[in-house]
This record gives sequence, C-alpha cells and structure tokens, in this order.
Amino acid sequence: MKRKILLLLLITAMLMSMCIVSGSAKEIDSLAEIAALSKLEPIGVYTDTNAGYELAEISASNLPSSYNSRDLGYTTPVRQQSSNICWAYSSLATFETMLLKDGEKPGHFSPQHMNIWGSVQEDGTGWQREDLVADGGYSYIPMGYFTSWTGPLYEFEFPIESDKADYDNMSPHSTAYGITGIKYINNKTPIDTIKSYVMEYGAVITNFNADTVNYMNSSSEAFYCGNSAIHTSELYGHSVSIVGWDDNYPKEAFSTSYSGDTPDKNGAWLIKNSWGNYVNTLGGYFWISYEDAWLFHSIFGPSFAISEYEKLNGSKEILQNEVYGATTQFSYITTEDYHPANEITYISVYDFSEEYSVLDKVVFESTSFDADYTVYYIPILGGKPTQETFLWQKLGEGTIDYTGYISVDTNDFELPQGTGAIGVSIDNTRTYKENSKKSNYKYIPNSIGVCEWLAFNGGYYFKNQGTTGDCYIMFSEYGVTEYYELMDFYDQCFNDPMGGTFVIKAITENPDFTPDPNATEVTIPDPTEQEDPNINNVISLNLKLQYLGNNVLTVVAEASGSSGNYLYEFVLDGEVFQSYSEQNYASVIITENGEYALQVCAKDTDNDKIIISQSTITVRDGKIQSDGQNLEVSESTDPEEPSTSSPSTTPPTTIETITYPQTDQPTYIVGDVDYSGEISIKDATLIRKHLAKIMTFDSLTAAIADVDVSGKCNITDATKIQKYIALIETDSLVGRTAVFQAK
Repeated sequence: MKRKILLLLLITAMLMSMCIVSGSAKEIDSLAEIAALSKLEPIGVYTDTNAGYELAEISASNLPSSYNSRDLGYTTPVRQQSSNICWAYSSLATFETMLLKDGEKPGHFSPQHMNIWGSVQEDGTGWQREDLVADGGYSYIPMGYFTSWTGPLYEFEFPIESDKADYDNMSPHSTAYGITGIKYINNKTPIDTIKSYVMEYGAVITNFNADTVNYMNSSSEAFYCGNSAIHTSELYGHSVSIVGWDDNYPKEAFSTSYSGDTPDKNGAWLIKNSWGNYVNTLGGYFWISYEDAWLFHSIFGPSFAISEYEKLNGSKEILQNEVYGATTQFSYITTEDYHPANEITYISVYDFSEEYSVLDKVVFESTSFDADYTVYYIPILGGKPTQETFLWQKLGEGTIDYTGYISVDTNDFELPQGTGAIGVSIDNTRTYKENSKKSNYKYIPNSIGVCEWLAFNGGYYFKNQGTTGDCYIMFSEYGVTEYYELMDFYDQCFNDPMGGTFVIKAITENPDFTPDPNATEVTIPDPTEQEDPNINNVISLNLKLQYLGNNVLTVVAEASGSSGNYLYEFVLDGEVFQSYSEQNYASVIITENGEYALQVCAKDTDNDKIIISQSTITVRDGKIQSDGQNLEVSESTDPEEPSTSSPSTTPPTTIETITYPQTDQPTYIVGDVDYSGEISIKDATLIRKHLAKIMTFDSLTAAIADVDVSGKCNITDATKIQKYIALIETDSLVGRTAVFQAK
C-alpha cells in the first residue's frame, strides 16, 4: 500500500472545521493563512458526496412551510461571543436548544471551557491553538469535546473570564450530558433532511462566509452571498445555529448595497448568532437564504446535528482510547479500483472494570454511507484480540444510514472483567454491487473515523497521541487474512511513527448503581435572568440626520439607558470621521453619488459596552436619502440638542472631514494595525473584524491598514498581510516603514 501526497490550494477563513484526509477545511473564526496541507492521502480520493444523506428522505409534504424553535421557547438568550470562538458558542447554543425542546433546563454552557480544551495541552498534543483570543478553530473541536464526554460544563462552573490556569487547577469534574450521536450535514444534503433535523432536534450547527460588509442587508436582518467564485483566501468563516426556516421569506429582503443581487426564490433559514442581542431588531437573530453559496459548504468542514445524548448521573462510564474524536477517515485499505477487502474489522482494546460491567452501547464514527456494520465483543488471547472469529460475540448490527457518530445498542451485554476488545466490522460489498453500475455513482471507501495528526506548511495544527496496543485492524486480502496492530500498520505502510487511534467508544453501566439520597441538587441559573458579561445592556441608540446642503450631512446620536455616560464614534463606509469622544454629533461631506453605510457606535464609559446603530445613506445629484427617505435641507447649521447629558452641545464651527491625526511618533509599519511593531496574523484578523463591523478603526489605523493604497481598508489588505506572513507575496508595502501625514 502507499499514500499519495495531497496538494491543496492555500485557504484562509474563519470557521471551525475539520480536515478529512483528502480534503481541506477552513478555519472558523480565525484568519490564519493555511498553506498546503502536507497530509498524506489514502489510496483513492475520499468523497463526501453522500455526507449527511439519510436512506429514507423525509417527504416535503410532512414538513410545514415554516418552523421556529425560538417562538416555541426552545432557545436560550443570544450571547455575544468573546474572541474568535463562534464555533463554541454555536455548538453549545444548539445543544441548549435540543435540551430545552426535550424539557430539560440546561442554562448557559461554558464556551471558554471548550475553547481551552481545544488548545495545546501540557504534553504538546491536541489542537495547536496557542492564542485563545485570536486563534479560530475547527468544527471537529466541539464534536470531539462532546463525544468524549469532556463537556459541556455550565457557565457558572467555568465563566468566560476563566483562563488556562483556572482550567489546569480545576478539580475533577463530570458533565451532566454525554453526546452519543452526531449527524453530518453539507451542501449536498437535501434541504428537507436538514429541515427534519431542525424540527426533530431543535437546531443544527452550520458555517458560512460571513462577509457582512458586502452581503448583509442594511437592517442586519437578512444575509445572502450568491457568489460561489470567491477565492478561499477571502472567505470569512463563521459558525452559527439554525433554529428554524420560512419557505416564504421574501427574496427581495436580501438585496444589499454591494451587489443588489437577490436569490432566485423565496425561502430562508432562521439563524441564532453570537454577536449580541442589540445588533438588529430581531434580537441578534437573522435570516440567510436557502440559496447562499457557502452555507453548509464542506470547505468549512461538516455542519452537523446533535442527534443523541445521555443524561449522566454517575451510573455510566465512557471508555475510549482518544478524546479528540475523528480528525480524518481511516480509508487506506480500499479504493474503487483496488478493493481486495470489502469487509474490514476495526478493533479497540479496553480494560473493563468489575463495577461498570454492562455494555450499554458502542459509538463509532464513519462516513461509509450505506455500508453494513456489525459490532462484536472480542476476547484477548495471547495479549491481543483473537483472530478466531468463532470466538467473537455479536452485539449489534445495522446499516450506516447517515455519516457521523453512530450509536449502537448492545442489549446490556455482560462484559467479562479485565481486558477485552470491541470490534466494528464495516462491509461495503452490498452497496458497491447495488450501485457501482449507476452513472452517477461515487465510490465511498470502507472507512472509520481516526484521531490522527494534521499538518500544514511544515507545522502541525493537530497532534495526536497514538499508543501501541490500543487498536488493531483485520481484513482478508484475496483470501489471505491481514492482521495489524494499528501503530505497526502506520509504521510499516507509511513510515509514520505518530500513527492514529480508531474512534470507537464503549459506554458501560454499573448495574448496581444507586443515586446518593443525600446528594445536593445543583441549582442551575436561569439564562434569562443572567447577564452575559459580553452583552450590551444599553437600552437604545437613536440617530438624527440633518442635511445642511452642499453635500454636508450632520449626524446626532442619542444613547439612553445604563449609566448615561457615553463616548461616540462615527463611521461612513468603514472610514471613521469622528473617533470616540464625548461629542455626540459629527458632520461629513459626501461628494460622490452612491450608497453609503453609516454606522455610529456608543460606548458606555463605565463598562466599555458598545451599541451600534446603522443607516443607509444614498446620495444622488446633491440630494441625500436616509433609508429611502429624502432629507430636507436644514436652514440651521446647529444639530438638534441631544436628549442625553452630553458635556458639550455646541455644534462644531467647522465641518469635520476624514483626517489623519497628528502624532508624536511620525513613522509606522504598513499593515501593523495592532501597533505591536511587527506584522502578524492578528493584524489581518483585526482588519476582518473592522470590515465585519465587529470593531472600528480610527483614521490613522485605517490608513495603516490600507496596504494596497486604494484609499479604503478592504478585504484585499487582509489577504496581502496573510500572503506576506506566508512568504507568498513579499513585494508589497506590507512591513515597510512609512510616515502618515494629516490631510
């Protein structure tokens, strides 16, 4: 056998996702430039054509034209994510919805606990995320976290302010819920199947290209990106929770000032986001079109539904040889042209205790859609699982009718005490014979999930910890039985000492378990009564616009609620024309026809919480409209006095235009927007956040960020910085010292 080196295009994005060995996945909520993955490919190319498909599709006639978990009371309050961990917020919000739908009272779970778990561990293994604020993640982080029963923990157990030291010093803990079933979804999954998941489980987790600057409508309530030709380096990955749909949501609602494009048909998904509840009139929810080009796209890794879980009370225990879940597929034995073994048995060895002596179920991960499986208990003879199949005991069987984590009931099998093994035999003989002659058939290899290292550009982004004796593989090659210890297989076949571990988990149960009658029931805070430390509690921010003639627009901001002490910032099309100050009004000259995005931010000086108000300004031949309404020329140059207690209500004597402030430090590094003195991935991340209106630059920072000297900070600037870091493009202005003079 051999492996082929996989050559991939450079990819950049912001979505949590996982790399399936012969494909790539975009990073979520991060802007790391991921160069070619130096990952070895199995014989033949893995295809996820059937990923997420169900054998029995749900008839459209059985589904309503609209559904909404929020209106049914199945959603917890919208939160505002801290740092680049949308993948943690979305996956936890989705599980919270599932629990509420089932009558549980979950409260808010802790995204920070998942964030730190999904980073570099003390022994150097795990996801190689070192900056817990700036680094994004992959969709496989929450799946591994959930299915290993590492979490979730409640927010009150591990608050968002917690850090790595708090994590390391935690006393042993257990989660209240253990997830045992996950169904993958991608952009080839039938829409009715996705709807059935949302309706059955309350929500699903998905990813999309969250370029809100170019594809979100002016009210921040409808998003549509129909451009499937966007280069991967310009994707801005983001993870969210889908909680409903409406087949009749009007396509016209998706029109944006950027392109004016709308979908061909009505229909949209209802999204629960993690950017706060104040960003629009929907309380932080928004709609995304069914026809969005990047929604569910496999470049971000699989979207997924959580389909099964256990409510834990100490009566059950999970046995596993890895905790990170499947990072790729072990599909190295067969291809469409070379399949000597249609049935392969994947084996994991465990020490079964006397206390937890009953096998409740077996969980394994696989993308071998429509293949048949059989689960066995295999005795240990001579220090390893026996090859004598007549000694194996069948525990369960079935068909892999979805891709993901499959849970198999083992009918309370009584486990022999001591070392034993669980075998999962996967056989794709039947499905190959039934479908191989069809013109549209795509070969799906015999495979099982494996926790295996992942690397790019000479460095790792995931490191596993393979252990000799944990796993074995057995198959018959043209009548000759092949049997390997898994680490030996990697070493002999691929010269790979790091190896991998099969994702096979044994759920065992204590038949004599009795709950402690004196145990104190944990009181879980009601999330509706909790203040998210990241959520803004400013009541409102209103804008008053005055047209003074000669293309001069004056904006007056009125913030109310909270402390009443605010700083205001005024931004037009991404350019700051008044930086944060106590002055709550500003003027700007708009000389060219077109549509402009006006944004005003009010910051509470007591707690630094921010609220944002937006408006679309249209200029046509000396006339100005605000959100479609004409502004009459005001005879006075004085803005109306605001209702808040601003320390200064005297209007400016001169009109403010966009200028660069004078500075005592005359030179700066082009592209160094965080003023760290060097170019790093954080600079590209900050530009993306600025463009997505998560944060705003002052005029000087915007000039430093304008590395292509276009006169405007844009996505090209972030891309050039990333290429500079990756040594792909070194002849630009990035990294050079320059003087920025006031206009």
